[in-house]
Amino acid sequence: MTSFAGLLNNAVLLLALGVIYDSLGLHSLANRALRKILTGVLVGVIGISVMLTPWEMKPGVFFDTRSVLISLCGLYFGLVPTLIAVSMAVAMRFFQGGAGFYVGSLVIISSGLIGLGWHYWCRRNKKGMSWLMLYLFGLAVHVNLLICMLFLPASIRFTVIEAIALPLLIIYPVGTMLLGMLLKRQKDRRQFEEELREHKILLDRERGLLKRLMDSIPDYIFYKTVDGEYSGCNKATAELFNADETDIVGKTDFEFFDHDQAVLFRQNDQDMLQAGVSSRHEEVVKHPDGRLIQLDTLKIPFYGETGKLYGLIGIGRDVTERNKASESIRKSETTYRSVLSTALDGFLIVSVDGVIQDANEAYAQMSGYTLGELLGMRVDQLDAVESKSMTGPHIQKIIEEKKQRFFTQHRRKNSSVYDVEINVTFWPEDGGKFFIFIKDTTERALAEHRLLQSETRFRKVFENIPTIAVQGYDKNRNVIFWNAASEKVYGYSTDEALGKKLEDLIIPEIIQDQVAEEVDRWLAGGEVTPASELILQKADGSPVSVFSSHVMITGVNNEPEMYCVDLDLTALKRAEDRIVTLSQALEQSPVSVMLMDTKGDIEYVNSTFVRVTGYSSQDVIGHKVGLFKPGEMVESKYQQLWATVLSGRSWEGEFQNVKKSGELFWEHAHIAPVTDESGVIRHLLAVNQDITQQKEQEQRISYQAHYDSLTGLPNRFLSLDRLAQMLKESKRSDKQAAVFFLDLDDFKKVNDTLGHQVGDELLVEATARLKAAVRDDDVIGRLGGDEFIVLLNQVENSRTVGKVAEKLLEQFRVPFNLKGRELMSTVSIGIAVYPGDGKSPVELLRHADAAMYHSKEQGRNTYNFYTEKMNKDVARRLLIEEHLRSALNKDEFYVIFQPVVDLRRRVVIGAEALLRWNNSEMGNVQPDEFIPIAEQTGLIVTIGQYVLEQAFMVISGWREKYAIDFQVAVNISPRQFRDAGLVEYIQKLLEKYSLPASAIELEITEGVLMTGHGMIDVALSDLNKMGMGISMDDFGTGYSSLSYLRSYPFDTLKVDKSFINDITVDQADLQLVSAAIAMGQGLGLKVIAEGVETEEQYQLLLDHQCEYGQGYLFSRPVPADEFELLLETGVVHS
Repeated sequence: MTSFAGLLNNAVLLLALGVIYDSLGLHSLANRALRKILTGVLVGVIGISVMLTPWEMKPGVFFDTRSVLISLCGLYFGLVPTLIAVSMAVAMRFFQGGAGFYVGSLVIISSGLIGLGWHYWCRRNKKGMSWLMLYLFGLAVHVNLLICMLFLPASIRFTVIEAIALPLLIIYPVGTMLLGMLLKRQKDRRQFEEELREHKILLDRERGLLKRLMDSIPDYIFYKTVDGEYSGCNKATAELFNADETDIVGKTDFEFFDHDQAVLFRQNDQDMLQAGVSSRHEEVVKHPDGRLIQLDTLKIPFYGETGKLYGLIGIGRDVTERNKASESIRKSETTYRSVLSTALDGFLIVSVDGVIQDANEAYAQMSGYTLGELLGMRVDQLDAVESKSMTGPHIQKIIEEKKQRFFTQHRRKNSSVYDVEINVTFWPEDGGKFFIFIKDTTERALAEHRLLQSETRFRKVFENIPTIAVQGYDKNRNVIFWNAASEKVYGYSTDEALGKKLEDLIIPEIIQDQVAEEVDRWLAGGEVTPASELILQKADGSPVSVFSSHVMITGVNNEPEMYCVDLDLTALKRAEDRIVTLSQALEQSPVSVMLMDTKGDIEYVNSTFVRVTGYSSQDVIGHKVGLFKPGEMVESKYQQLWATVLSGRSWEGEFQNVKKSGELFWEHAHIAPVTDESGVIRHLLAVNQDITQQKEQEQRISYQAHYDSLTGLPNRFLSLDRLAQMLKESKRSDKQAAVFFLDLDDFKKVNDTLGHQVGDELLVEATARLKAAVRDDDVIGRLGGDEFIVLLNQVENSRTVGKVAEKLLEQFRVPFNLKGRELMSTVSIGIAVYPGDGKSPVELLRHADAAMYHSKEQGRNTYNFYTEKMNKDVARRLLIEEHLRSALNKDEFYVIFQPVVDLRRRVVIGAEALLRWNNSEMGNVQPDEFIPIAEQTGLIVTIGQYVLEQAFMVISGWREKYAIDFQVAVNISPRQFRDAGLVEYIQKLLEKYSLPASAIELEITEGVLMTGHGMIDVALSDLNKMGMGISMDDFGTGYSSLSYLRSYPFDTLKVDKSFINDITVDQADLQLVSAAIAMGQGLGLKVIAEGVETEEQYQLLLDHQCEYGQGYLFSRPVPADEFELLLETGVVHS
């Protein structure tokens, strides 16, 4: 081939590298390994083509562009493609043979190494590929090529260098730069396209978010084009139009409103768009439910970024209720004005500084001023008594007391003075106001004068009345009036009584102080005790019964006076004593008493009867007792009752009766005949006691003893009782019965994370779903907590039972909606069938419980029929629990260690402490078998302390013996974290073994965090402050690990073994692991891959930049002495 053709061919092939790579779409391959391999093969093929078409630079000297191609491959495509391309090119050079084979191969390999070195240097230092960088890169590659020429035979060495030096140092760097810029341009374009796709996804998501946000707003939001067509709306608007948004878009108001209203809306829209500013209107529209609603609508023009008008945005708010409230306020104010204008008394509203703000017509007429003249006047201008200087303190006193009543005089406009009574109230709202009611008391003063004259006349009457004793006392309780009847009743003459103290005359010594205090209180304005019977004292010291009334009046100089009007009850008292005693006994009786004649006509009922039945004595006296015939008593029994008492015998029993309100109540009745002296039955006496509360209490106690208070379902006691009855029926009918034991999955997490109130609501909803899945005659009960029981009677076969179980499971596969939150809670079911799985209720319940636990172990959300193996499993669990309680004392636990390895150096840098148990009876018991039991029983706290003690002791020895900065990880369970003494215990261990906190790392799962206990957050914070490492174990297996990584002070993230297992065969697992590594390192966490067992897994983890790992590939968990052998070598091998 000619020199020019060879040169042109090489240039075309180099350009083809970028074009073919882009055209084949190799960059878009999801499989990273395949993409690298195909890229390497493509570069290798082009390299071979270049080597097959060299050009003659000088007679006898042939050359090609393999150095440009291979170096750019290393620069842009990385290690794997470059290794493939270099291998193919070297193989081709080997095939070509010749004396220059070694030099040619050296050129290929060194060009690739320079490209790779430049690639990793730029990536590490974050350098971009500018044209200058690419030119320097090309110059370096071809200087290296000239150096390689020095290895040619001495006879041709300098001849070749002389021939190629100038093109290599001038043309080739430029070519390398141009081809590199082409590849960079393609790479930048692909990156731009990827970012464009991501931006489109983000735009779609934000558009959806905006739509959901608008739909959540209760106001009516819509947007129209300039032509009046709807281009979108929120959910509230669609509901108003009674149509979907898609049906609304493209339509106008004329298709949703009547013509006149649509024309008005369209005109308002056009006016607003022409003005270019927002507008607001109140509009009346018809709701789909038929009612008219008032909308306060704001419309805003909508412009694009270029200023182009696209339409308008409207926001309508339903103001129907607000307008109704405003109208109601207006009507109230009108009513208030009407009331004040028609009031007979004067009314003023006065500010806190004494200025009149409002007045009514009554006061205007009273004062002679017009309403206009009164507004703005000061109250001291109206008061004829108080000066302006006195009004200020008076106002302040009213503010302190809130209200006041007093008498004064006002001055009319014509300067005349009139008496007024003032009632003022202070209202502290809106800066404070006084509401003043003014009554003209001029007429009342005249009436009081006339009353004084009348009192004088009556005084003479009281002085001379012979049977009513009247005494008068001043404010000091001194006698000022003593009539003739008082002389007769009490034995003191008028001269002896006048001027003496009340208590010194007629009050027994034992109550003198009490009476004096009470009278003083009356005279000071206190409430006067109503008229009553009193036992007072005569002049000779003997007692006298009187009926005494007390009257408080204002006497001379406005001084209070008290007058006592007493009737001597001595004779009457003797006559009534016996009757009063009997009557009081009946009235004070706690039971109902009814007296009737022999015909059943009611003659008397006591107060307890009135209180209990609601009937007053007027309602029942004179009526037949049949009005109160017991509600549940049959006619024959009622007739028997009457026959018994009319025969002279008593009747006693319980029955329900009816109150006046129609309410039923229970009574215990004793009805007996009342005879006269001759033995004839004259009356019937019924003594009834209300026992309603007693009956209700009995029913309540019975209900509480048999039913669950939250769900209303039968409790364990009643459920087992009904199961026993069901078994008897099944035995008689020779049919089967089934017992379902149900347990809500993850119910404890709901209680711990969402609260007990949500947990209770979940139980109530679960009850409703259980009822929907079974027959009405089947039994559903709650055993306690989240455990339920379902009892099926008259079962034909196990297929029927299985169908019911499927129905129950299906009920719980639909999310619960609790307080607007969707919550998924499945159910695990165990089934025992009578008679095959047991003959007694207790045995069937125990076996159903065992089957339910088997369903839990299978992953929950399923059901299982009882088998004998389940019984063995339960027995095994009980055996483990029994031996677990003594394992620590018997020294059966021991701790082994598994190394944590630096993957790049394969050097041991730490260990994880693992607990093992070798029981004398059961042998080696697996941790996943005994750890959950220890957690449930609380034994994990003491066992965990043992593990911590062992780990601290071992690492202390290792750090001292090997002088290494070594760290041991210890697993901490949720139950340990709830132990308030955990942090203090760890602190003591650090001090005991003289260890820094960094020597220990605590591994926790998100189960610790999901318990929601506040003490866990405090413990994590305290441990972090101590400097102790915290590791997230089993990452990726839970619900919310990402949020926990951000919220808690983690140092290490451990990727769960379940993801590592299949990374060599499952691309999805590999991507998940890669993402976890990148995320952890992005958060500044140390990432450890668990369960590394093969070299392939190891290599993939290295390729994905994972720094640390542990697993059987490096070492199984071993005792501390064997682990020391690893520490001595420091390096682990597979």
